[in-house]
Amino acid sequence: MKLKLKSFIPLFVILGGVAAIFVLGALKPTPPEEETKAPVLTVNVVPAEYLEQQVSSNFQGEVRAKTDIELVTQVTGKVVEVSDRFVEGGEFKAGETILRIDDADYRVALKSAEAAVASAKVDVELELGTAATNAKQWEELQGRPVSEASPLTLNKPQVDRAKARLDAANAELSQARLNYQRTFISAPFDGRIISKSAELGQFMARGSSIGRVFATRSMEIRIPMTDIQVAELGLRLGYSASSEGSAVDARIPANVSAVFGVDRQEWSGYLRSVDASIDQQTRLVYATVLVEEPFTNTSQHRVPLVPGLFVDIELDGAEKVAGVQIPRMAIRHGNEVYVEEEGVLRKKAVTVIYTSADFAVADPVKSDVKGGDLVITSPVPGAFNGMTVQTQLTVDTQSLAVPEADEDKESLTDNDSSSVSNENTIETGA
Repeated sequence: MKLKLKSFIPLFVILGGVAAIFVLGALKPTPPEEETKAPVLTVNVVPAEYLEQQVSSNFQGEVRAKTDIELVTQVTGKVVEVSDRFVEGGEFKAGETILRIDDADYRVALKSAEAAVASAKVDVELELGTAATNAKQWEELQGRPVSEASPLTLNKPQVDRAKARLDAANAELSQARLNYQRTFISAPFDGRIISKSAELGQFMARGSSIGRVFATRSMEIRIPMTDIQVAELGLRLGYSASSEGSAVDARIPANVSAVFGVDRQEWSGYLRSVDASIDQQTRLVYATVLVEEPFTNTSQHRVPLVPGLFVDIELDGAEKVAGVQIPRMAIRHGNEVYVEEEGVLRKKAVTVIYTSADFAVADPVKSDVKGGDLVITSPVPGAFNGMTVQTQLTVDTQSLAVPEADEDKESLTDNDSSSVSNENTIETGA
């Protein structure tokens, strides 16, 4: 009997340990439960504003001369005189002799043509005198009117032949005089030399190039536009400033600028035309900006607008644009913005009618966003309608400023600047 009891002792020990564990677990105090809340997302917002403003778009292009030609000789001969201005970059006036061809042969031809004209005039006078004598003799000998005499009797064919020879001599004289004048090579406009290909003593055949020149009266810049930019600026394909009216006020102004050295230079121009076709390679529309008198009407640094210079062009729209202005960075997926309303996030559709580097303008009729809405500009991961957010109002005065408005140019002290910076951020809470 004792042996049987001893065999059950390990089992009793195990059961006792298990019972002790359960008793201790039941006597353990229960910890208080705490409710875990997800942190509320803080977002930056900017109030949308309804504005009617003059908009503009920025482009880039290369300057080229409106008139760029190659000067060629129209006569044959040796170069006997070259102007000091006939160098690359040299400036010349309209009609100024740049280069002169040897005119000895052409002066001889001119004298010969003048003599031929004088001889032909004498022949005409002789034939006219003979005709008058024949007419008088007809009346005296025949006793009949001159109208009944034959043309040969009145010497009319000989008179006509003499007059024809005089006309031919005059034509040869005009040609000889023209050839002589062509020995003096010039351009019909004020301009500058791009390159030269003739030197003193060089023999030039007719049609040989002596150099390339361009007119300094006006410069033009070709700029590419997308169809969206054409629509935003209120333009149309085939637009021409000359067809819209010659008044200066009717022109669409363009501000042309470029960095030359360490300073930015500026010139005033206008939109001359918009192509009436679309480029087949790039699918873009090209427009032409014209700057008149670029070599005299320059900036305060007196740098001319020369061909080959890359420039920035700011082109004003033809009409004012009315709509709800919002920061460009607030546009989501191209046609949506996030708006804070009473502490929650709302998604609203927008139809953008104009965009710039800083802001966008939404159509007030086709868009859900209205003036005064607090538009969210900061990233919102996993955004959904009804999402709880805490707003931080950011007054972005630069992006909401009307481009036409004058900026306040008064300088601020360090203390004033810091205070303004602090006031531009306002905690509004959820």
